[in-house]
Amino acid sequence: MSNYTNINVNISDSQKEKLKKALATGNQLSLRFSHADLVDGNYIIGLTQSQLNRLNKAHGTGKGVTIKMSKTQ
Repeated sequence: MSNYTNINVNISDSQKEKLKKALATGNQLSLRFSHADLVDGNYIIGLTQSQLNRLNKAHGTGKGVTIKMSKTQ
């Protein structure tokens, strides 16, 4: 079982719809976050340590990142 770390991100309306569909069907999904989405967001998502490392690296370099979320996330 993976440990998840909760982080705050901004999620667009279209990403919210993707999340709803993935939850309903039980599929994995990918979410693209721009650098601006990674700063003081209004939504909480749980990430694995490797996902968190990728996100922190992207934030530190001023870039965006795509996070692939599994069915269980």
